[in-house]
This record gives sequence, C-alpha cells and structure tokens, in this order.
Amino acid sequence: MTRPDSEAARSSTAGPPATPPTALPPTALPHGAPDGSVGPAVAAVAEQPDGGSGKRALSDGLSLAISGAVGSVAGLVSWLIAARIMPQEAVGYASAFVSAFLLVAGVAQLNLDSAMMLWMPRAGKRATTLFWRSHLVIIPSCALVGLVYVLLEPLMARTGAGDVLPVWAGGLMFLAAGIGWGLWGVHDFSLIAIGKTWWASWRNIAFAVVRIGLLVALGASFGQFAIVLSWVLPIVLFTVGSAVVGGISTRNFARASDQEWLPTRREAARFLGPTTLAHWGTVLLFNQVAVIVTQRFGGATGAAFFIAWQAVMVIDIAVQRFMQSLSAQLARDPANIAAHIRASRLRLYKIFLPMIVAGILLAGFGLSLFGPGYAEAANVLRILLLGMVARLVITHELGVRQALHDGFGYARLQLISTAFVIGVALFTPIGPALADGAHPVNQLLPVAIGYAVSQTLCALVLLIWPRIRPGGPKPRELHIDA
Repeated sequence: MTRPDSEAARSSTAGPPATPPTALPPTALPHGAPDGSVGPAVAAVAEQPDGGSGKRALSDGLSLAISGAVGSVAGLVSWLIAARIMPQEAVGYASAFVSAFLLVAGVAQLNLDSAMMLWMPRAGKRATTLFWRSHLVIIPSCALVGLVYVLLEPLMARTGAGDVLPVWAGGLMFLAAGIGWGLWGVHDFSLIAIGKTWWASWRNIAFAVVRIGLLVALGASFGQFAIVLSWVLPIVLFTVGSAVVGGISTRNFARASDQEWLPTRREAARFLGPTTLAHWGTVLLFNQVAVIVTQRFGGATGAAFFIAWQAVMVIDIAVQRFMQSLSAQLARDPANIAAHIRASRLRLYKIFLPMIVAGILLAGFGLSLFGPGYAEAANVLRILLLGMVARLVITHELGVRQALHDGFGYARLQLISTAFVIGVALFTPIGPALADGAHPVNQLLPVAIGYAVSQTLCALVLLIWPRIRPGGPKPRELHIDA
C-alpha cells in the first residue's frame, strides 16, 4: 500500500507473544534516502530493537533466500542433466515450455506472495480467510492467462503432450503447472509470516530432489516429455500438500490470536497495483532477457548466455527472497523501523558479497561443466556478476520500499532498472557472424557490460541523489503522533 495521509495514525506496539503485531502505521513509514536514517524523535528507540527480532529477521531471510537459491540451483542441475541425456532440440522445446509457464505464473499471480508477508502477521483471526481468498484470486487468474497463452502459442500444448498424450492434455499440463507455480510463493510466504520459518527451504529442497530424480529416471525414455513431467507432477503434488498444510497452520494461528484484520479492497488495490507492475518487470528480467539474446545472436551463443544468466539469477532470486522477510519484520516490530533496515543491509552484504566473489573466481570452472562451448562465456559471467554487486543496492532498496508500503516507489525503481537491461539486450550492436552464420560468444561482452553499467548507474542514483538534490539530504523520518 502507498502511504495515505491520516491524522488518526498512531505508533503501534507489539502485543503479547500469542498475538500478531498490529499494523504498521501508514503515516509512520520512513521515506526518502535509502540509508534508513530517522528523525531525532525516535532515534533512541530505533537503535534498540527487541532482542529476538534480529534473529527472527535473519532466520526468515535465510529461509527465503535458501529456498530461492535451492530452486535456482536445482534448475541449473536439471538443465545440465538434460543436456547430457537428450538431444539439444528436445531441451530447447522443453525449456520454452518451462519458461512460458513461469512467465504465466509470474504475470497472473499479482504479487500476492509479497502481500502475504505484509498482511498475514496482522490478520489474526482472519488469517485462514486471507489464505484461501488468495487462492480464489490466483487460480482463475493463472488459468485465464495460461489459456490465452496456449491458444496463442499451441507449441506449449504440443510440448506438454509429447508423443504420449493428446494435445488437449498437454494444454492441461501447462495450465496445471502455471496455476501450481502461481500458488507456490503464497504458500511459502504465508507460512513464514506466521512463524513456520524453515517451511519454504525444506519444501523447495524436497521439490528439487523429486524433480531431478524424475528427470534422471524418465529422461532417456521420454525425451522432452520427461522434462515436462519432472516439473508438472511435483508442482501439482507439492502444491496440493502445501495448501493443506497452509490451511491447517493458518487456522491454528488464527485460533491463538485475539485480533482480526483484513485489507480493504482499496488497500489491497493500492498495494497490489503498483507492486504487480514491478513484479512483471522482475518476470521479464528473469525470463525474457535470455530469449532476446538467443533471438539476436543465435541458438549456440544464446545457450551459453542462458546458462551464464541463470547463474546470476540464482543470486538475484535469493537476494530478493531474502529481502522479503523485512516486510514481516517491520509488521512485527514497527517501533524499530530504521534499525531493522540498517541490519537487513548489513546481513545482505555479509551473506551475498562472498557468493558473488566466489562466482567470479569459479566462473570458468562452473561453465566448463556444461561443455567447452559454455566455458567460452566465462568472462561474460564475470562481468554480469560484477553488475550483481550494484544490483544488491537496488534489491535492498526494493525490499525497503515494499516493506514500507511504498508501492509506487517500488514499481518505479524495479521497472526502470529492468527497462535498462531489456534495452541493453535489444539494442546492443551485433558484430559480424562467422561463416556458419553463428556469432562468437565474445560478442556477448557488450551485453554483459551494458548490464553491469546500467545497474551501477541505478545504484549510484539511489546512493547519491538524496544527498545532492535541492534542499540537501532528506533522511527517512518517522512521524509518530503523541
């Protein structure tokens, strides 16, 4: 939600242990500079968060980050296995199927997973209602978008069917995958928000094991259909199971609470509208950039970029999921906003900067596992990872803006940073092709440099502009009525 002006807003305090914290006051939300500084009226309070809240924030953030990283790494492993046991053409069709249903879920899910992190701790006795209402929105939305996609691109239904099922059944496979993946994040974030901190990590680990196991068992016999099955069957199984667990857990959470709250339609629209636009930017960033590069540079060069890009997205997804925990943390402890923002930044850098450095050092070795053609993109990967350093600054600010209900600010920053990358992928000049029509991998270096430069510029603006704009620096202020 954006920050509506309200004279009646008051500073919230945490309730007893069994009671979820009260709402974060809309007018008590910091804004302005990204450093999280506050006015003197609350500085002393903000420096002293409760003893357990920092550990809880770290635990929530690590759970989300690990679950995102597990999914991304499992994706890389599964594509590596697929490349070893089936023809490249089959892998290409199956990867298009997977990218398409991920895109459908990302577009149609309406950012309700993030909303659960904000709303579930406050829902109290209405937690179960909130949980199931999210399903009533996501299921028809994903089904409608997925149906339109299948009708416009019948290749998805044919790929889903393989040589085993009728085409209409392949279309149903696509719809089932899109709906299940649309619900995936809502289940994870709802359970984390009510205290099931490590649910997301264990579920994603189990999902990865089952998915890779199915691929190994079926790949040699069923080809591209094995990739489809290895995704769709576990998605359906785990989605149904986690819906049951989520329903029971939110019911228990509701019974233990003595308060109740649901967002109004206006409040929901004010948050979901702008953040959904921003979420679409994320979906395009993750799924469309590699497609554009493949279309412009050719299949072989695009494949090398795809693997390098996926390696970077492993970190990006983990960082974004790590920052999701800040929303629940501020909802639980609204009296210490600035301290939690600063602590989240420090934790973010401590955890992810070493990962980026390790990636830069091991880029050549990691890509060589896929084959010598992929290893040629080692320098491309290194430059993309350098850009990821700046991306940490952007992603932290995105997490802060989302946690503070600054929906339009969140959407604006995400869309601008994504638009730069899409523009780089679309308009970077292409050098001459080789005799066989392929483009050498080193022609991808300008694309990687463009990504790194665009993210660095965005990060510098976030860090510098609040201090040089007219009127001087304007720190985040926390207005608390007496």
